[in-house]
Amino acid sequence: MKIKRIAIVGGGTAGWLAANHLGLELYKDSEIEIIVFESADVPTIGVGEGTVPYIIKGLKRFGISEAELLVSCDATFKQGIKFINWLDSSVHRDNHYYHPFDPPYPEGFDIITTG
Repeated sequence: MKIKRIAIVGGGTAGWLAANHLGLELYKDSEIEIIVFESADVPTIGVGEGTVPYIIKGLKRFGISEAELLVSCDATFKQGIKFINWLDSSVHRDNHYYHPFDPPYPEGFDIITTG
């Protein structure tokens, strides 16, 4: 049996990224339909929980302009992730861990350091 319809439940970051990835891989098959169900009752959170630097490669694959997306969504680049209550403060002094993202940075992104 051939799958002809794919339903993605949830229109958040993961839902729309899944739809884009599947659409890119399956676009040549005109029999396949992909639909995203999103609730009008669930408000936008807007925290960018899935937008780590790797998203730039995905945007390029999807043919989405990074600059246009940033302006349209009033977005920023995430520089790292802070894990709160991640460590035992009696051992590590602090109970959090900050993980900065390493280069490569997006094309055209300049790092300016001050002394």
